[in-house]
Amino acid sequence: MYITESNPFPRTKFIPAGKSLLLFIPLVCLFLSNFVSAQDETTAKLDAFEKRLASLEQENTKLRERISKLEKAGTEAIAEQVTGLVPKDETEKKAFFDKFRIEFQSSQDQARGPWTTPEPWTKIRKRMSEYSVREILGRPTRIRPSVKPSVEVVYFYKGDLNSDGEDEEGFVELKDKRVVSFKSPHTSE
Repeated sequence: MYITESNPFPRTKFIPAGKSLLLFIPLVCLFLSNFVSAQDETTAKLDAFEKRLASLEQENTKLRERISKLEKAGTEAIAEQVTGLVPKDETEKKAFFDKFRIEFQSSQDQARGPWTTPEPWTKIRKRMSEYSVREILGRPTRIRPSVKPSVEVVYFYKGDLNSDGEDEEGFVELKDKRVVSFKSPHTSE
């Protein structure tokens, strides 16, 4: 029986050690040059980011200083304007603040809902449902039960709508969840 050396990879040629070393050295050099160039690119990118960050920090500092100057100047200007608006004389000052209070209250009343304008009141009709009234006029300022036998509930809509210091009042009277009678706050009697 003959024992022959068998090659587990019959088609593979073995390269002698000297030639493989000659192939290995250029591959290592190529790899190292790519690694060094990648490091150079990364370093360049980091330097660019650091420069950009430094410029943004400087810009941020300048903007903060500008904002603080503007805020300081703005509050001083507003304070000067307010002192110029308010009268010095005590009676004039009292009248000024009374008028301001009335107008402020009136603006709050006017923002309460659609009932504050005349148009929705023109849509209200007798026998209209309670739901339709609330949908058209909005939420009433007050709801009270009625003492009249022909009326169960009264919706009141009350507020100073024309800044005269007096409240205007409208109402909707309901029985069986239907309108019996109504009066707009915009009509004068």
